[in-house]
Amino acid sequence: MCLTVRVRSLPRRWLIVLALSVVTYGISMPLAAYGVFLPVLAEAFGWSRGALSTALSINLLLGGVAGFAIGALADRHGPRAMLVATVSVAGAGFALVGVMSALWQLYLFVGILGGVGMSSFYLLAAATVSHWFDERRALAIALVLVGFNLGYISAGPLAAWLITHLGWRAAYALLGGGSGLITTLAALSVRLPRPGEAPVRRSVVPGAPARDFTLREALADPRQWFLNASWFVLGGLALMISVHVVPFARDQGISLAAASLALTAYGVGAVTGRVSSGVAAERLGTLTTIRLGYVLQIVALVALWRAPSRDVLLLSLALFGVGFSASDTMVTKVIPEVFGMRSLGAIMGVLTLGWRTGAALGPATAGFLYDVTGSYAIPFGAAPVAVVVSWIFFALGSSRRA
Repeated sequence: MCLTVRVRSLPRRWLIVLALSVVTYGISMPLAAYGVFLPVLAEAFGWSRGALSTALSINLLLGGVAGFAIGALADRHGPRAMLVATVSVAGAGFALVGVMSALWQLYLFVGILGGVGMSSFYLLAAATVSHWFDERRALAIALVLVGFNLGYISAGPLAAWLITHLGWRAAYALLGGGSGLITTLAALSVRLPRPGEAPVRRSVVPGAPARDFTLREALADPRQWFLNASWFVLGGLALMISVHVVPFARDQGISLAAASLALTAYGVGAVTGRVSSGVAAERLGTLTTIRLGYVLQIVALVALWRAPSRDVLLLSLALFGVGFSASDTMVTKVIPEVFGMRSLGAIMGVLTLGWRTGAALGPATAGFLYDVTGSYAIPFGAAPVAVVVSWIFFALGSSRRA
């Protein structure tokens, strides 16, 4: 009887992984393409880059706040309804950019509708996979989240092609509407395991709880705040690098064409890091894997800061992509191992708010420092230190409880 249940549940759980990978890939596309549309919108409307970038900050911050409530609702009602509702809103919001004529409309469509719509996919994808997997959880989470990185690799070239052949309005309408439709269909197949399908849980983190935490208990536990701080720093660092690495490289005399390849190198490294860390964690364990990820980030960022040439730039961004994605995946993996499954959606919502807040503040802080000093020396020089700080917070957050 046990054998029958196991055989039936295995295909289903991997289909859930596939569906969630489609969700993360599709919903990341219109946001990832925003940088391609940014100069086009600036030219079309005469809006400043800062004004246009504000829409992205609203998206990240509002999505983090909304994710807290959506995660709590998903704990009560399951992930399907929340995913379908939110990704539909995101697709509609981005599609409506094609008909906008005022800056406030951009803030409404990309910032508010896009922010609320994108608030669920990361946290609910990770939380749902955690319910389906105990063994091979790291690999399953990695395969789901790799869709996000693949979206960033493919969205730019696709958006550029659509803009060239259809114009920016039709391009955004098609990109947003198509992504919304595909992700909604995929989200309809997502559900939690039924009785008999859920895996037997085993602890791999020292001091993991014998019971599941409620949200109130997690908020009172210092480890939640340490993990929150760790993810806050990682989010700020990743977005700071991805937004400012091209102008940083241009300041070092590297051509625009070569500098632009850095983002592709980062994307390829991130895909590699997601999958390889999922495999490595099953053999080496979560803590060893994340340590390797942090070391790779430090090495990459020191090399980028000390010797910024074309070859070093590409190699550094690829290594940073591997290290960041490995670390990010392991933080996601360790949350249910520390706090259990009972209120996982709500707890993930709190932690995702930390990541999104860092992601919103990181690029803005680097830009402000550049405006004040005329150089990226401070933000890029401090980046390796930020990795160490995140590492320390993670170690405290995943440690044995006092």
